[in-house]
Amino acid sequence: MRTNIKYLFLCYFIIPAFFAQTKQLAVSKGNCQLYKGNIYSFGILDQKKNSVCMIYKLNFQLKVMDSLSVDLGKIPTDNFLQLFSDTLHDLLNVYVQRKDKKQITIIRLNKIFEKIAAIENVDVARLNSISTFESELFYFKNNVYTIKSQSDTSGKQFYLNKYVLRSDLKNFDYEPKWQFPFERKNINSAHIFYADTNCVLLYVNVIGNSRFGQWILKVNAKTGKLIRGTKLNDKGETTSYQFGAFLMDTTQRTITFLGQRFTHTQFDQKANKLAITNTPLVSVYLIEIDSAGEVLSKQDFRIPVNEPKTTSKKVISNYLFRVNSLTKNKEGAFTFESDIYKNTDNTLCYLYANTTAYKLIPEEETLILEKNTVGSNQMIEKYYFTTDKMDMNGKISIDSLSQFETFFYKTSNFVVKKQFVNTDSGQRWLLTRSDLKKKSINYSTLGPVNKLYQLTTIDDVLKAKDPAIYVLPNSQAIISSQEEESKFQMKLIIW
Repeated sequence: MRTNIKYLFLCYFIIPAFFAQTKQLAVSKGNCQLYKGNIYSFGILDQKKNSVCMIYKLNFQLKVMDSLSVDLGKIPTDNFLQLFSDTLHDLLNVYVQRKDKKQITIIRLNKIFEKIAAIENVDVARLNSISTFESELFYFKNNVYTIKSQSDTSGKQFYLNKYVLRSDLKNFDYEPKWQFPFERKNINSAHIFYADTNCVLLYVNVIGNSRFGQWILKVNAKTGKLIRGTKLNDKGETTSYQFGAFLMDTTQRTITFLGQRFTHTQFDQKANKLAITNTPLVSVYLIEIDSAGEVLSKQDFRIPVNEPKTTSKKVISNYLFRVNSLTKNKEGAFTFESDIYKNTDNTLCYLYANTTAYKLIPEEETLILEKNTVGSNQMIEKYYFTTDKMDMNGKISIDSLSQFETFFYKTSNFVVKKQFVNTDSGQRWLLTRSDLKKKSINYSTLGPVNKLYQLTTIDDVLKAKDPAIYVLPNSQAIISSQEEESKFQMKLIIW
């Protein structure tokens, strides 16, 4: 009994304080990377006669499990830029660059924390060069799929390309395997969303001829031949189905799609007209497709908009859904989580305004949407409010309506919602914001405190310290910063 009381006493003080533990490493130009269930921290250590790159393997409690060093030669620490990393091709790649050089050293580790290569003098322009020439990259093991488009006097031609990694001991270089040409002229955009050893799946928007609408294409991963195409629209239907989230059921061999749906009146692709101002309802669709590409079921759901009352009749609101998760339980109920973006000035820039979890419950042979609404969170709107048009916190902008469908899957330049948790005790957000005036990055939480929702600042770190945040399981995160020249700091927070 005494042990339990002591534990509760500690938790009482830990949770409001947010910080559970701090770890400092004696390195410069530091950074972190989540990889294989651990956090890897790295930086440059000055050993008087030479500099070394130190790489530490830590668990999620910030306990150092292992470390290794790589000699960088007789180069002062100040001559290096901040280190960065990625996990391309399921490897940990740490990049080291000098300020006075256009070459990079790549330190590459495998999943058992072995250094498999130290690749020197790689030209910056050749680093991951495949992304320079092509867009819509999708990695699956040692394969890379890309979408490339070319325009000429006869129109625009899209291609799906497959490349295979030549060697994991050198700078990533690729051998082209095949190219799949899409039907000419009629493709508006194409998005790769899944790949395995057998196939590649794409969401494709067609704007011309009888094939007008949204399609799911299945391409053979070995040969590059089209296996089948499934049209999401019914015959003659002018409704548009935007990409959202998908769920693979390997047992039933089905795939389910869910996203926002627009009628022809709301979004006219041919005329490039969007008319969703102050719409009282937001529609989402759920479509299930079998392994043969046949549509098994199709259902629409209307979610009422709950906009705060205002005395001004000129206030407008347009809502867009970016569905980021879709799950199904044993009883057949679907749960999906959506980031809600709002526009109030009829431009093509939308601002993050809320995240909401929705549930579809099976009832006889159909699904019923559990009571819920669409709307902005006023505390989130206040957190990100600014009159500075150059402030891009939480904004996603579309160049033109001709690329409207890309909004639903394009990557944001600065992701502001780091995590959202929906529990019986309430909803909680982990948010971040770049403060241009203070030249800092703010990290805050929004959630219930004594039954009242509050925004609480966790930390505010100067940009000069190169801060970053890494989300961990169980409502935990790590905030890193270069506090001093040879003091790289990581804070484990429980929020």
